[in-house]
Amino acid sequence: MDLRAAIERRRTIRLFIAPPTEEQLDRLLDAGAQAPSAGNKQAWFVVVINEQETAHRLGRIKKRILLKYFPDTEKGRARLKQQEKAFNNCTTLMVYSYAPEEKDPHRYDMGSAWLFVENLCLAALEENLGTQIVAFWEDGEEEIDNMLGIPSKYRQCTAVNIGVPDPSYELPKKVLKFKSKWVFREKWPE
Repeated sequence: MDLRAAIERRRTIRLFIAPPTEEQLDRLLDAGAQAPSAGNKQAWFVVVINEQETAHRLGRIKKRILLKYFPDTEKGRARLKQQEKAFNNCTTLMVYSYAPEEKDPHRYDMGSAWLFVENLCLAALEENLGTQIVAFWEDGEEEIDNMLGIPSKYRQCTAVNIGVPDPSYELPKKVLKFKSKWVFREKWPE
């Protein structure tokens, strides 16, 4: 697959019918590991979650976090349910890096971990798999770290759900901002 086509084709999938095979997952992790990294430290660490009860717990945590952001309307409740269901029938990767220290020697490691995630998501297309990048914050991040036994020297970057997309899932249209809103020449506009 052409790289540009892969970049343009990648979309967030929120409904899966099956997780990736172990062979597919291994190829995706290998692709992720090809990412550039600050000082070539390859400072990404991944917890692979296949156990459905753990995945359902992640979905409940995500729903709880989003409750305050989605309106209590039919549409809002439907979006919350969709977010919670996004953890079904897939493998979840919890991606970590080193936590920044007081003098911040690891401040670039988070960027390296995100490049790992991008490689993995693009490689998933070649495997006919879908991905959803998921963030946890507030007490949800700490709850998940405790649940997974993450040592304090590591920081959660993101989670990625990976699986076979449900054919009934309708992809939302991708609408990009105008470049003039985010590309500035020589200096920030006044």
